[in-house]
Amino acid sequence: MDRSTQLQEALDGFITVIKDLTTLAGDLTRIERAKADAASQKQHHVLDDCIQDEQAYILKLRGFEQHRIKQMKILGWDGLTFRQVLEKADPDQKERLTPLFTALEQQLTQLTQAKGAADQIIRVRVHELERLIALQGGSGYDSGGKVDLGAPSHSKMKDRYV
Repeated sequence: MDRSTQLQEALDGFITVIKDLTTLAGDLTRIERAKADAASQKQHHVLDDCIQDEQAYILKLRGFEQHRIKQMKILGWDGLTFRQVLEKADPDQKERLTPLFTALEQQLTQLTQAKGAADQIIRVRVHELERLIALQGGSGYDSGGKVDLGAPSHSKMKDRYV
């Protein structure tokens, strides 16, 4: 196989993996939104399912990343950011890659926003659970406003004679 054919196959493989990464980011965005909905509706079983799905997608992501790195190395783009790839790419490559990088960037932005929303809702639910545990256990809050899960407050008080 000549170098030109090898480079073309690497570029085609790289384009495929960028498309796959974009699709995967969309799938992860949907999972993050489902996690946010499940947490806000206190549907813990749905939240567990989302987390399991997310773990499977993360394994896929690792495989895509390994493939991307391999293709970039063949293309002479090892260690470059996507912006740097566009600077180094020839005009035909740049024309093919620019819309793919833009789509991936947009999808990653949506994923980041969805993950932030899900994380915030989950933190609120965890805080609610901590409060519930504290109320049932008789413990209170420390000076920083965090739930004090130590000994119940009634056990901290002692009768003293002065």
